[in-house]
Amino acid sequence: MEAAPQPPSLQLPKPISDLTAARTGNQVHLAWNTPKENTDHLKLQGTVQMRVCRQQQAATSCETVATVSAAPGKPAQYSDALPPALASDPVRPITYRIFGINKHGRSAGPSNVVTVLAGEAPPEVRNLSVQVVERGVVLRWQPVSDLPPGTSIQIDRTLVTPPVSAKPAKTKSLNPLPRSKEPAQQKLRVSLIPADAQHAAPTDPGIALDPTAQFGRQYTYSASRVVQQQVGQQVLQLDSSQSPVVQVATRDTFPPAAPLGLVAVPVSAGMNNGTPEVDLSWSANTEPDLAQYRVYRLDVTANQPMHRIAPQGSSASATDAIVAPAYRDVHVQAGQTYTYAVTAVDASGNEGPQSAEVSVTVPTS
Repeated sequence: MEAAPQPPSLQLPKPISDLTAARTGNQVHLAWNTPKENTDHLKLQGTVQMRVCRQQQAATSCETVATVSAAPGKPAQYSDALPPALASDPVRPITYRIFGINKHGRSAGPSNVVTVLAGEAPPEVRNLSVQVVERGVVLRWQPVSDLPPGTSIQIDRTLVTPPVSAKPAKTKSLNPLPRSKEPAQQKLRVSLIPADAQHAAPTDPGIALDPTAQFGRQYTYSASRVVQQQVGQQVLQLDSSQSPVVQVATRDTFPPAAPLGLVAVPVSAGMNNGTPEVDLSWSANTEPDLAQYRVYRLDVTANQPMHRIAPQGSSASATDAIVAPAYRDVHVQAGQTYTYAVTAVDASGNEGPQSAEVSVTVPTS
């Protein structure tokens, strides 16, 4: 028995269910996945026409703002430039829907509804600059006054290149903890300074520190001002236009601090199987990229200048590097007076200032 004939397909695209929207400046960016089938579960052919509509709170209908073509089964997007009336005060919600339509303009129904904030966007971040410091990257921008409540500054950081040291590390870091894997994209949020006796309203700080930036990297930074508002069960965000991008290479040029607490203890030959020596010890440095220490000595009796005695050579190998806060100088003579100092060196080869000097005389017996 033959099946009953079926009516021809109306070629109505399936409704979209994953529409998203975000506003930046005076642009609303919509994104969705175009359906690949129609409501009869047949594959769509050619391009699909999508009608974009925008609705204000008090409006009874959804106003068509554009009709765009999209490939079936592929991601699609559209940016809606808000008219002046929707890009000025006050801040209020508006909604968007998208309809997939056939060649006769008919639709199987709207997409999911998405909501964004209309109204005046916060002012763009201007004069963004960056500076590498020992604790990370300092960002500065031109602060503005009279910002609406709930405003913050969002900083977007992008890792441009894989980790590359500015110069080869001469020794490995003594820090036993490995660095965590760094995400390619990072966002930092900077709040306004709360009102106080000097400022009647919250204040734009104009400065922030990115403490998570690592040395030996190249980053780009951009920033925007953000206003958040509760609408029903949603927290909606209104971003200013993005600032121009600035780029920075984070080179480690910051040496460790001078070691503290240097103590020198002379030991006579009679107390050490015929070999005089001077035992040095000091407090350990706490820098995470600490690599080694260097020991300097001045022979006061022989009137020799201060010079490095350990480790030997222009660079230290893994076998002779001084990694513990102690050193034994066995190249001394009884009756001679010596002055010592030590320095700390990081994994990038930056050597810090010398410690406070200590002087000792090796006993003769």
